[in-house]
Amino acid sequence: MGMKRELLYMLVVGILLGCSDRREWDEGIDVIKNERVKSERVVDLSRVGVDEISGFVKRGNRLVVGATYAKEGFARCVNLEDREITRSVSASGGIRSLSSFNSFDGSSVTALDFRTGELIESPVAPIARGESPESITQLPKDKQHLSAVKADDFVIATGLYEEGRYLLYSLVDGSARYFLSYPETPEFPGLRENTKAMLYASSVLRVSPDRSAFVCADMYSGVIDFCRVAGGAIERVKTVRLHYPKVKIAEVPSSRVAYTPDNRFGFMDVAVTGDRVYALYSGKTYRVDRGRAFECQTLLVYDWEGNLVRSLLLDVALQGITYDGEEGAVYGITCDFEMTLVRLGENNNFK
Repeated sequence: MGMKRELLYMLVVGILLGCSDRREWDEGIDVIKNERVKSERVVDLSRVGVDEISGFVKRGNRLVVGATYAKEGFARCVNLEDREITRSVSASGGIRSLSSFNSFDGSSVTALDFRTGELIESPVAPIARGESPESITQLPKDKQHLSAVKADDFVIATGLYEEGRYLLYSLVDGSARYFLSYPETPEFPGLRENTKAMLYASSVLRVSPDRSAFVCADMYSGVIDFCRVAGGAIERVKTVRLHYPKVKIAEVPSSRVAYTPDNRFGFMDVAVTGDRVYALYSGKTYRVDRGRAFECQTLLVYDWEGNLVRSLLLDVALQGITYDGEEGAVYGITCDFEMTLVRLGENNNFK
């Protein structure tokens, strides 16, 4: 699956993958008391020519699925009424290595070429003749960027930054500012900033619909950050730590981070609304679950203050989720033999 492979692409920054069989929680989640949620199958994507994805966006009858490598396009649009792929979303510049498939408002999609630091954006709806099919934002060239999301007039990004965990890049004046510290790991106090950056390099970013806040969820631990964007700056609202990463770290002669057999996978995907953050959580281990460690049946629902509202146990294992603003519904992509788009919950009443 493309989304599974995207996790492994973070190896290019020197992170070694390992796993865990421990099930304890460091903060306030009791998985036994999860509310059970049923899903409704919508369409078998393999029957419309989709066999792997790196992310997806649904808006009404239009589904856009992201690709891991951009050859003919970095995404494909599927008409759910006709069950046909209608077009490919272009990505100029030859073959690209892509991550961080994203959509701020459902009207366009973005993907980050982490080799070049270019954030590619393309509209979801077909464009009129003569219009440019895409736009490209070049993030600072002297930095290694790993994840990014674009709002109307700014980009939030994470990467191997020593100046701060988050880059706030202005699309108005081209300024680049860095904010906030990396999460501390009690077992390793006093780490260098570039080592911390490697430790928390694999993240899912989502911006709130009103552009006032964003969430950053770590894929290799149970750390999720809730932040506010105000006055050209980033402020931390709350950091939730379900569990810290279990790693071996060396800083001589250079920084190295290796995940140990005691590590658990964290958040595989996140979807947001104006008042809720839906975090798809694994908690599984490669030692016990092997390839199924990327598959998630726990959906944690937070408000934008970082408070846990509900803990949901899904009847299917998912590799990704999205929120359809036109329907007011959360959708997922299954991980079974048939890659299937599913609608979550009776009447989708998660609130």
